[in-house]
Amino acid sequence: MDERLHWLCWVLTPGFGLKRCHQLLDVVDDPRDLFRYAQRWPLPPAIKHTLSDIHRLGEQHPVYRRALEQLRWQEQEDCHLVSLQCPAYPQLLTHIGDPPLMLWVRGNPNLLGQNQVGVVGSRNASLSARKHAQSLGRGISEAGCVVTSGGAAGIDACAHEGALEGSGKTLAVLGCGVDLVYPKQNAGLFSRISRHGALVSEYPLGTQPKPGHFPRRNRIISGMSGAIVVVEAAERSGSLITADHALEQGREVFALPGDVSNPNTAGCHRLIQDGARLLTGIDDLLGDGALDSLRASPPSAPCPPLDPDLPELQATLLGLLSSEPQPLDVLSDHLECASHTLLEPLLELELAGWILQQPGGYCRI
Repeated sequence: MDERLHWLCWVLTPGFGLKRCHQLLDVVDDPRDLFRYAQRWPLPPAIKHTLSDIHRLGEQHPVYRRALEQLRWQEQEDCHLVSLQCPAYPQLLTHIGDPPLMLWVRGNPNLLGQNQVGVVGSRNASLSARKHAQSLGRGISEAGCVVTSGGAAGIDACAHEGALEGSGKTLAVLGCGVDLVYPKQNAGLFSRISRHGALVSEYPLGTQPKPGHFPRRNRIISGMSGAIVVVEAAERSGSLITADHALEQGREVFALPGDVSNPNTAGCHRLIQDGARLLTGIDDLLGDGALDSLRASPPSAPCPPLDPDLPELQATLLGLLSSEPQPLDVLSDHLECASHTLLEPLLELELAGWILQQPGGYCRI
């Protein structure tokens, strides 16, 4: 039987967090054993019971049936399931604190293991920034690297377009299932990416886009990339979350400067002040051999994984936070919710020793 079926059952079983999953990987040699010997593992009784039921009932269990549906999807042309133990799984991604157990891929899975440069930036980018992103995407692609971004409107879309004009090698990491299109206006772009590059997601088929998914998917963009390029990002841009992930993961960060009076470039200027490499064009990537060193060695101290027992909102907040303080209004903008609704979960995280409140906002300890 295809072992990916057991990986899918693992991923689809409710109650698991990535930290708990990776702890189990140290003691479970075969994913089938997770279900065969459920009572052996250090798990809450409810999860043990669910795992035993999945093994005992097979197709009669809803988790097993859903896993079978997902497995059958990859029988279609250019549809692939890539587990953590699959040779196609991107090696760089295994060195972050919480790599996904499974990736859903529509397109060419071989691109996952190739040298990648992440290009991210504002959704509401200026015309000049869009042109820069498209030119960078084309140049990076023609230089032999894969352009990796998030499939969003604005800079992401322009970087993908540029890559398609070049070698065509580009990956779009989505915050929903790869069978869905979000945003809708990128339907044509996604179709071309799936033909020449690939759409990638850690979320099962049918998963709708949610605010908390996008900060989580950013760690995959940076985790697969040897370098991150930020093009026109405001101080409240989600692109800075990607850049923070990249720095924590030991990746190189480049930022394109802009007009100092334009608030949409403030994030890039802050990154440069904090030590990111200034980028004025593709020659800054090619001229000093930066692209030749993209097979970065894994960082010695990856960002610690999240506690699997945390409520979803608190886990999402931790995924947004880093050593750089984030103001409350920035967090509420990312999550598209009222600021006051975050006060209680932030207080609980602070009391639990996960975060600190500082003059500039909240930061991870």
